[in-house]
Amino acid sequence: MKVICAGLPKTGTKTMASALRMLGYSVYDAPEHLLYQRETWVEIFDGKHDNNIFKKMYKDIDAVVELPACAVWDQILEAFPNSRVILMKRDSEDQWYKSFCETFSRSPETTYGIPNFHIYLAICRLMSPSLYGYWIMLMKCRKACFGYFANTLCINEMLTRSAYRRQEAFVRSVCPQDQLLVYNVSEGWEPLCKFLNKPLPEVAFPHLNKNSIIVHSSIGLKSMEELKKAVRDDVMQRAKILGFCLLGIIFGVMWTMFT
Repeated sequence: MKVICAGLPKTGTKTMASALRMLGYSVYDAPEHLLYQRETWVEIFDGKHDNNIFKKMYKDIDAVVELPACAVWDQILEAFPNSRVILMKRDSEDQWYKSFCETFSRSPETTYGIPNFHIYLAICRLMSPSLYGYWIMLMKCRKACFGYFANTLCINEMLTRSAYRRQEAFVRSVCPQDQLLVYNVSEGWEPLCKFLNKPLPEVAFPHLNKNSIIVHSSIGLKSMEELKKAVRDDVMQRAKILGFCLLGIIFGVMWTMFT
């Protein structure tokens, strides 16, 4: 582990993941965490591991970005004390909060545009363990990072704004100053490369997920496609089981009627 990005979602995390990959780092962004390490992260949030687990999780990874890693960046740093930490931030808290709201649901009745989320979650639990685990992971991330948890992921403005302020204050106060870069992705390559001792690339600095339009990196897109495949496989398997059960019931009813 060489780089730990401590910025919250909507601080340029997709841009940062892409930039680090362009600089030659292997990066775990949110899609990779959710797909490849989902069960381990749920156990971490349930208190079943200490920070030594990160040495195993990230033995072949150079950098982490976004949730859930940013929620426990300090513990990852304890496991990899020589890592550099990047705290991404926006021009203002209001700008960050507006962007956050444009990406995530603002209504108590919806979550990411999904009405009656508790019913949806129950169906997921029945039909697709992969998708159910994905949502449980997201909700546990929400609690760890923003301090609240509910069946819906509606936004609590007070707690969300407090989390943004708390994250910045905590990172600045805990991280050794010679290992910390406070950074706005609008600054481009120069401060980032200087901090990481990397030569300036001859290509333009990436700017992804502008105006809350999700733009996945090729690796992120690949991992999300794998998640979709896992969900399809789950549903097909459960559908076969339900089909056999239904046929068994029908056969049982017919047997009792005609014997």
